[in-house]
Amino acid sequence: MASLPQSPAFDLCGEEPKRLGSPGRDRQPDSARGRARSRREQSEQLASLVEGEIIPRLMLVHGQVGAAPKSRDVVELGPETTEKFALYTLSTSHESLLAIIGGLLQQGVSMEAIYLDLLGPTARRLGEFWSDDQVSFADVTIALGRLQQVVRELSLHDPVDEGFVSNGRAALFAPAPGEQHTFGLVIIEEFFRRSGWRTWTELSGAITEILGAVQAHRFDVFGMTASSDERLDQIAPMIMSIRGASRNRDISIMVGGRLFLERPELVARIGADAMAADAKEAVLKAEVAVRQLAHR
Repeated sequence: MASLPQSPAFDLCGEEPKRLGSPGRDRQPDSARGRARSRREQSEQLASLVEGEIIPRLMLVHGQVGAAPKSRDVVELGPETTEKFALYTLSTSHESLLAIIGGLLQQGVSMEAIYLDLLGPTARRLGEFWSDDQVSFADVTIALGRLQQVVRELSLHDPVDEGFVSNGRAALFAPAPGEQHTFGLVIIEEFFRRSGWRTWTELSGAITEILGAVQAHRFDVFGMTASSDERLDQIAPMIMSIRGASRNRDISIMVGGRLFLERPELVARIGADAMAADAKEAVLKAEVAVRQLAHR
């Protein structure tokens, strides 16, 4: 495995991520203006790098599906990568995160691996930071917001959109009642979109909005994620209401998230049809479910 601290992918940010619990920066008045000026210059340079070089590289590499990586030493995305990237999300801009991803892609990491083995695990690691009282809820929320911006940028500059052909299938996604963080849904929706699905996401998780959506549009799949059982008693009635209100009486209900990964027996208990461990598996199971219904 390549040594990430020396990896060019992480050198693009110009500094090591700030470790949790490390001392704050010097606040002496006589140096504050100089530091602020330096940070502005670095930000402008990084923005130019992202716009002029990183995004075109993302488009180039992503368009070369199946091409051999340019580097023999392909970075493997594991716990060390996740830890460092999670620390970056707490302390740097989403442009910096995009620059890191651009470097990883240049080293032969696939876009699928970026989503499944970097962004997804990073979001879970941020949740662990919060659960362990290492960072505040606000810090985690801001970091997840940066990750969402990263996904939007990758999607915006994704050449898959050129000549894109929909498979005619539609999916609606929403968090479980009371769910606070919804980044997992962003990843799932992106995988479905890239697989030809038309997608909608109701991030508020409001049952009235979800019921309004399934009444107004015909969805093949409704996907929901949950990380805790805090409001488990509300999930089964919610699923029952969705089935009753849906224009598609054969709508497939799929669930995911830490709660169901740790307690798979809950899937049947709440009335769902299937559980997926990650976004890739969710797309595969959804495709199978739709095909089975079509051949009834």
